[in-house]
Amino acid sequence: MTLLSRLAGLLRIAALSSLGMATSVGAGEAPPLKLGIMPFNSPLALIKAHQPLTAHLERKLGRKVVVYTSPDYFTHVNQLLAGDFDLAITGPHFGAMAANREMLLLFRYAIDLQPVFVVRQDGPINAAEALRGKTIALSSRLSISSIGGIKWLQDKGFVLNRDFRVVEYSSHGAAVAAVVAGTADAAITTHTPLRQIPEDVRSRTRLLTSDISVPHVMTLVNRRLGNADIERIRLAIAAFPDTPEGKAFFIETGYKAYVPVSQEDLDSLQDFIEPTRQMMR
Repeated sequence: MTLLSRLAGLLRIAALSSLGMATSVGAGEAPPLKLGIMPFNSPLALIKAHQPLTAHLERKLGRKVVVYTSPDYFTHVNQLLAGDFDLAITGPHFGAMAANREMLLLFRYAIDLQPVFVVRQDGPINAAEALRGKTIALSSRLSISSIGGIKWLQDKGFVLNRDFRVVEYSSHGAAVAAVVAGTADAAITTHTPLRQIPEDVRSRTRLLTSDISVPHVMTLVNRRLGNADIERIRLAIAAFPDTPEGKAFFIETGYKAYVPVSQEDLDSLQDFIEPTRQMMR
């Protein structure tokens, strides 16, 4: 196990303890449900943001829900595909890949996800063509925003590592900050993370939009739980947006609501699966 993995594990344990999410199982109790969340933020931030959902599920299901995250996207998607989680909140491209394994796609957030390029407000870049020869900051090579943005450039004839280079940062916010600091020429992100970036940073940037739009983050359940438990979980998740805590969650995140994952959603993601596999290599 790498030092980073051990640190992530310690952070997870500390976060779970601080929120009183003990995992001991008494006699006759069902084991806790393992909820794996894509590491698009720090472990503490992820657990805190999803605490209303986990508390709701525990009340509805009468069963503990323990949040697990990973040190990076690569580890997360491999754990997801290996069936390590009972429930998962993950990127749409990862969801489409996991649907071919043991995971059943339940819901996605109602808004669409659109990669955008962030550039300096006072800089010379006004169109995609001006990104030739530039350095582009990413939150992760495996995020759907990164893969979508890179694919958009490639569809315009750009060749990675010839016409542009990419540099990974620890988060969307760090990637945007690199643009403001001048250490990157542009950053690929989406509208949702931009809402969480301080206004003094955001005001120094401009957006170049793309015409790529994909389904948003998905919620999955492991088929091994069986039809009865899966249906209970589906109904519990579906009820969350109507609770006071759920309404606040969807307003604060901008996700609007849950909608069922459709075949059209899966079809729209097929072009992103092979680029994801290539990035994983």
